[in-house]
Amino acid sequence: MNQRVFSFGASTAQGYRDDEKGGFIFRLGEKLADNNLGYAENLGTGGHTSDQMASRAEEIAESRDLRDIAIVTLGINDVARSPDRAPDKRVPLNRHRDNVERLLGALHTHCRVIYFTQYPVNHAQHGLDPNLVRQYVDAGHEIARSLGITIVDVHSMISETRYARFIHDDGMHFNAEGHAFIAEQLWGPLSVMISHT
Repeated sequence: MNQRVFSFGASTAQGYRDDEKGGFIFRLGEKLADNNLGYAENLGTGGHTSDQMASRAEEIAESRDLRDIAIVTLGINDVARSPDRAPDKRVPLNRHRDNVERLLGALHTHCRVIYFTQYPVNHAQHGLDPNLVRQYVDAGHEIARSLGITIVDVHSMISETRYARFIHDDGMHFNAEGHAFIAEQLWGPLSVMISHT
């Protein structure tokens, strides 16, 4: 079998801060290869907002096959913070919601999709309002559910203990152990999807 799986999103999808293996997608690629199931591609781009992701998703979707599997995670680059070094970069919640619908819709039309929710970050360290962050997280979750997309709710899995183990000192990204955890959570639903190819 030659299943193609690809990550899509910003820095988490790219594997940022995994200094051991290059992120969850690389780890999934190893498992796919070890089981002679296929391969993984990293299409994550650190720093991207949903504005950029929506346009990219439409371009990428055109070259996908209905058997392909996209693993999508959005990050929180859209969310306003205080102080904010890049306020012009932020995407208001309504536009974020439209972008997420656009990007998930484009990918879902051309391939199969697994969506995993954003994980907790250090709100105080980054000047983020936890209630606002939650609204962005919920928006993605709701849209994925409405489209019938498989959801892995990483946000609800990260307890205080797991946060201390899995989140990098920057308070914003998964570390290597965190990426390994994500890969473990994704392997089950990914295996099920592959078995139905």
